[in-house]
Amino acid sequence: MLWRFHEVHHSIEEMDWIGNWRFHWFEVVVYRTMLYPLAAWFGFGVAAMFWYGVVNTLVGHFAHANLRWRIGPLKYIVNSPEMHIWHHTHPEAGPENRNFAITLSVWDWLFRTAYAPLRRDPRRLGFTGIEDYPRNVFTQMAAPLRRR
Repeated sequence: MLWRFHEVHHSIEEMDWIGNWRFHWFEVVVYRTMLYPLAAWFGFGVAAMFWYGVVNTLVGHFAHANLRWRIGPLKYIVNSPEMHIWHHTHPEAGPENRNFAITLSVWDWLFRTAYAPLRRDPRRLGFTGIEDYPRNVFTQMAAPLRRR
């Protein structure tokens, strides 16, 4: 069910930093409702959560940037454009279900979901059926609620 909301984010067909801001509001509510109360329960203060949000946003913009930068061994720790573009790969253009990390790519390496081929990008971004997906923000916000 959450994929239908995350699909809004994956409806970008060209990678650029503004794609980091294309998301369904409900997805943010769900994730933050899980994250912040749990972080507070573990004793993280308001300042730590604020800086987490700042760093997470900056890394997200970097990972979605239309840059062909390679960050060397740092790719094993921090998400980057060279890895995150493969998370957005259309099923016809490369492996699926890769590079889930938002900020720390170390999780993908640990769980063996990392994929970072040298000097190559996917031929196409998106998902099956993207051709029929709504194009404007209002119809995209309604798309997860429509019956298919």
